[in-house]
Amino acid sequence: MLLSVTPLHGLILFSSVFVQIAGVKVIGHDTAVVYGENATLLCQLTETHQNADVTRIIWKKKTQENAEEKTFFSIRPGPKTEYSNGLGDRVQFIGNFTEKNGSIQLLRIGLLDDGIYTCIFNLFTVGTFETDINVTVFARPSNNVRGEVPVAGFTEATLVSCFASNAKPAAEVIWRLGDLENSLKTNTNYTMNSDGTVTVVSYLLGVPFKHLNKKNVQCVVKHNTVRDELVLNYTINIHYPPDSVVIIPDSPTNIKEFQCKVDSNPEPTNYNWTRVNKSDPFYEGKKLPVPNLTPDFNGLYICHASNQYGSSTGSLYVNVHNETNAVCWSLFCVFIAAFLGAVFLFVFIWKHKPEWIQVLQSSNDERD
Repeated sequence: MLLSVTPLHGLILFSSVFVQIAGVKVIGHDTAVVYGENATLLCQLTETHQNADVTRIIWKKKTQENAEEKTFFSIRPGPKTEYSNGLGDRVQFIGNFTEKNGSIQLLRIGLLDDGIYTCIFNLFTVGTFETDINVTVFARPSNNVRGEVPVAGFTEATLVSCFASNAKPAAEVIWRLGDLENSLKTNTNYTMNSDGTVTVVSYLLGVPFKHLNKKNVQCVVKHNTVRDELVLNYTINIHYPPDSVVIIPDSPTNIKEFQCKVDSNPEPTNYNWTRVNKSDPFYEGKKLPVPNLTPDFNGLYICHASNQYGSSTGSLYVNVHNETNAVCWSLFCVFIAAFLGAVFLFVFIWKHKPEWIQVLQSSNDERD
């Protein structure tokens, strides 16, 4: 007898089967159950002959654990139950012997419980009637993403791995890459485990350019034991040496320190400040304290930042002058400008003296 099972989202599903012989019908239901949950195996005897009493209900199994069919549970009037061949108290009788209902429940279903279960009714003076029930055990995947940390370069590398482990059947793993769709590619591997589950690993591959750092991608896992898809977010992590160093003050008006801003991943492990024409390092640390910003602080300052991949430098020229000096210098410059103007006028008049004399003499003659 060939039976079909159509699992949906981890719910227990049933399809009816029956055997009909000489007016006796045995109804059973195939079932699908998620690993670790309880499986209900329904079995009902109907349309029995008059005075055909049930003397015993027997359950047999042929599973992944043991391909040989063996009796594991039986029920007698009373009802009295008997266990054999290992399942023990994992089997519970949930039917009604008087009503010819032989249904049972398997607790804490395991992967090795996957198989064919046979429900058998012994009828006094009539005979034995049975039906097979297919029990399919599914396993939800264990999901996680594992980030790699490539160094920026021009050789293709694995950026991140997405795992859907120990699932039955195998999970579907896809990537959502957004605007990175055309610059990255994927590679997916399937591994069959000894317990019948499948581990799926999908790799996201690409050339680790610096601009990929901090870009977001999504690994999406789909499985028939889960109603909704599982989305695993990941931020790409690319390592690179310091690329640019900029020195900025902490305030435009009330400066207390200069900060060394660096574009690198990871952040620099060392910061060294130097002052041009000074033989020794001026300071160590990301921030250069400025206790009192005076002309004594004037000079060219250089911040040297480095991590394990390389280093880079940035510079800032500081030129401080106080207001008193500024006013004095301004007045001095005005005085010098006025003095030079007067000198220039005097020289101009002196050079053109004959012309002025002639003009004055002509004017006097006309008056006379």
